[in-house]
Amino acid sequence: MSASLSTRVALLAALEFIVGGIVVLGGTALVYFSTDAIGMSLGVVHAILGVTPLPARYLLLTGRAGARTLTLWVDAAIIAFSTISEILLSTTGSLASGPFADSVIGTVVAVLIATVILYQLMRARPQAPVARSSSIR
Repeated sequence: MSASLSTRVALLAALEFIVGGIVVLGGTALVYFSTDAIGMSLGVVHAILGVTPLPARYLLLTGRAGARTLTLWVDAAIIAFSTISEILLSTTGSLASGPFADSVIGTVVAVLIATVILYQLMRARPQAPVARSSSIR
């Protein structure tokens, strides 16, 4: 692995760790500040979803097979669930206005970082080997 590639992988792994931390903390806060069962349920799912980047981070750092695929799925799930849960929280009124504003800020930050990770992984898509023409006639 080249130096620039290993630096890039380390950066993506660090960003993955940050996203997971934001989602876990956000889920925990959601459980604590929620005013109904819907908000608490969303918070529990958030906290569980926030732990899923840890295996992805480990696989990225060790260069194991499946790291890219797992990371893509984890970040896509974080983006989708975080967006849907914010919509549900805003329509059900499961949070007071102060915690809701904090929730929106945390979600925006987590979604932006997860989007950067997805973009970087999609940009570095592995290329198929170039077929060589046969020199034997």
